[in-house]
Amino acid sequence: MESPKMPPPAHTTTPQNSWITRERIAFFLIILVAMAYKSNDALSNPQFWAEDATIFFKEQFGTSLPQFFTPYAGYLHFVPRLVAWIASWLSATKAPLIYNASAILLATAAIVVTCSRMKSYVPVWIVALSFLAVPGSGEILGNITNAQWFLQFALAALCLTPMQVACGWMVWMRPLAALAMALTGPFSIVLALIIASILATAYLLRRIKLDPFNGALGEFAATRDWAALTATCFGAIVQAAFVITHPPVKGEGQDGLFPLLKITFGELVPIHTFGSSFLTATAWLLLFAVIIGTLVFSKRIEGRSRLIVLGFVAFAAAETFAPVRLKEVAPLYQFMLADRYFYLVKVVLWWAAWLSMSGGSRRSRWNASVATTALLCLVAVTNQQYLRRPAFVDFDWRSHAKQLETPGSYTVPLNPQGWGVIIDSKASESDQ
Repeated sequence: MESPKMPPPAHTTTPQNSWITRERIAFFLIILVAMAYKSNDALSNPQFWAEDATIFFKEQFGTSLPQFFTPYAGYLHFVPRLVAWIASWLSATKAPLIYNASAILLATAAIVVTCSRMKSYVPVWIVALSFLAVPGSGEILGNITNAQWFLQFALAALCLTPMQVACGWMVWMRPLAALAMALTGPFSIVLALIIASILATAYLLRRIKLDPFNGALGEFAATRDWAALTATCFGAIVQAAFVITHPPVKGEGQDGLFPLLKITFGELVPIHTFGSSFLTATAWLLLFAVIIGTLVFSKRIEGRSRLIVLGFVAFAAAETFAPVRLKEVAPLYQFMLADRYFYLVKVVLWWAAWLSMSGGSRRSRWNASVATTALLCLVAVTNQQYLRRPAFVDFDWRSHAKQLETPGSYTVPLNPQGWGVIIDSKASESDQ
């Protein structure tokens, strides 16, 4: 059977007169409403979540200078620091609302950008549904601490998909946004290594005139948005410098490499993706191997789509395995604990599943879309309790914020329950 022809490179596409269209506004609003709903009472009962207060609010409170380059957990959090700095311009009583609203807007923007960049390779509704319908603990919803788990998708989409012609403010906004996201989490280091590996593989295979992706690998370098990619790599280098100088503490009693790989992808990933594991670890590994093997070797599937989704798969696998390698494994079996580490892989898994079933015909793509949508809906229905963030306890932040107007040391209770923060207020130095 003749291999499907490669579509023309994205960088040859004629730019539209306006990047903002009615369709994009409508889609953005739909995702915004969905994310606000999933975040439960983040806007109606705005409360601080964990590090939103203990790190970002506390370290910004009382100073007018932004804390962009103050690391936490061994790396930089540029975007949360930016939100905290902007929120400090207003009354402290408004801080939780600003933090939560910003988190919802950031997550929405990341999903919309990812859907836009991936629409030529995976149907938009499959990408959107994979974000909205997968079960989760809710810890990444409605707080700026965990906004990075959404931003990583947008950054990866900018780097892994071909360049799209930009005009006007998008010319400079795209690399600036890439830099901001790269400075917001260590995932930029992993992504930079993935991109470097693809470029190196493309160079080596070009030397022997081999391209298993129907020409997509050979033209990978020529179709990159090098401004955004350079910004991403610069941010990754900065993050790497902080990670090296602030190394994470490795958990004790870790298993060997191969047992950990089996635990991660044969046991932990299914639990966090489907809410439970209904196959053996070996069966899951074989299923994942079939999906990946299909994406690597199937000539019936368009080459560029396979390469992009495989790039996301590699990114997700590396990011998921890294924290498992560093932390105690036993708590990770509990769905409500550390679920954020599995969000990327359980979203990308559905893209890979759809593409592996899509084949090369319109009929097979339709069948793949129906099957993937049905399975996603089934997972959502059987895990309804994990589709929204649990409601927060109202600790009456306004009264605590009023106290901060008077010099002193104050203990503030936080969500999740059991958390708290001690904030020192020095009114005479608040303008320093």
